Amino acid sequence: MQLPPLFNPSNDMALATNVAQYFPPRRIQQMESDLRDLARLWDEGPWGWSLATRQHYLRLGIPASELPSDGQLAEVRRLSSREFGISYYRQLVSALPPAWAPSLVPCRARFSIRPDEIAGDLILKSPWSSSGRGNILLRSEPDQATLRRIRRIIREQGGIAVEPFYADKVLDFAMEFQVADDGAHFLGYSVFQADAEGRYGGNYVESQESLLRRIDLPDSLLQSLIRHHREALSRLPYRGPVGIDMMRLGDGRVHPCVEINFRRTMGHLALLLYERGLTADQLLAGNPTQGFSAQIADGCLTITCHP
Repeated sequence: MQLPPLFNPSNDMALATNVAQYFPPRRIQQMESDLRDLARLWDEGPWGWSLATRQHYLRLGIPASELPSDGQLAEVRRLSSREFGISYYRQLVSALPPAWAPSLVPCRARFSIRPDEIAGDLILKSPWSSSGRGNILLRSEPDQATLRRIRRIIREQGGIAVEPFYADKVLDFAMEFQVADDGAHFLGYSVFQADAEGRYGGNYVESQESLLRRIDLPDSLLQSLIRHHREALSRLPYRGPVGIDMMRLGDGRVHPCVEINFRRTMGHLALLLYERGLTADQLLAGNPTQGFSAQIADGCLTITCHP
């Protein structure tokens, strides 16, 4: 059975709570309502899977036999955690040929359950969050308000991802994949904008050739990363879209796995928009005077919140 497309970017928040009867904050509900037409860009299925996503389809009358089981959804949740992402990153760096080591950022990320050991120039991330929500930019010691927030995340989500802050970041980009029964397929590159704390700004809607010029890394290194990502993703108990965020630093090194998203991403949407020839400035969904809207402006896919 073909599942109706669903734009549910609150799915990472639903994974954090891990309950079927999850309702996102009112503002996020408004965004999903205003931008629901974005789901027309893909053929079927949701933005991401969780217990709440399955419950949505059950309410539509989709038989449970056509939907992921509890065990499959538990695996999606485990893989979507930043704790798994750190492990994936560490294994990826160790699996790549030693000759590429000088070109890669070594894995210095860790998953912590102890707020007293967190200090320095760091980015702290909730285990399940997206688009920079749940991120904390820390410079030296956390103040009391930040420390309370860190403790709350650890208490509610079981820990917190602790990563170095890369002040010399030059570019954010990603590799987009689709994992099927016959393995992981590389769909293309995406290049996006994000601020110092990782908050999403927009995706360029351009040809792969143009995006590669922006990425500006050796093709042999990129192909090696694609090959190793495909091999690693193919071994996982997951079928569906995956986006792996990366960054290029000022010294030319590449961070090969800033985040790994077991769901659709804005990069997937940017690829679809370019394939359909939607590169000119235009409104894609929503209301441009109130609520949320999605548009291509100056060649970039953005989501805007209107007062």
